[in-house]
Amino acid sequence: MKLQEDCGCGEKHEGKMAKHGAIECAQDAADVADMITPDMDLPEWLEAKITLASDYMNKVKDYLTHNMHGQKDLQFHPSDLKSQLKKAMNERIKKIDNKWVVYPKGKGDRLGTHSTKKAALRQLAAIHLNK
Repeated sequence: MKLQEDCGCGEKHEGKMAKHGAIECAQDAADVADMITPDMDLPEWLEAKITLASDYMNKVKDYLTHNMHGQKDLQFHPSDLKSQLKKAMNERIKKIDNKWVVYPKGKGDRLGTHSTKKAALRQLAAIHLNK
């Protein structure tokens, strides 16, 4: 006899609960996108939360996409998030003199020059979120 991994009532509810959570997340993301204007100066911690949320949902989407096609499951460990984000980002920041410059990861022209690291990070987050 196979035990059900749920409330014990004989029905699985994980998919239903996950779908509800994903819908709620999408609604919250749409609300947040409506609240943010292009000229807003947001704190770095807030920008980082948005980037992390975006990355987490992207990992879920990748897992479901690859799992449904019979490919090997993606391994994701939150403790390794920083290195995974670096690998996923196709851009980098480099300090030149007193400016922070955003470059493509490979060869190419600079994508932006900023007077603060915060502004350069903001550009990276915007690039990443618009992919």
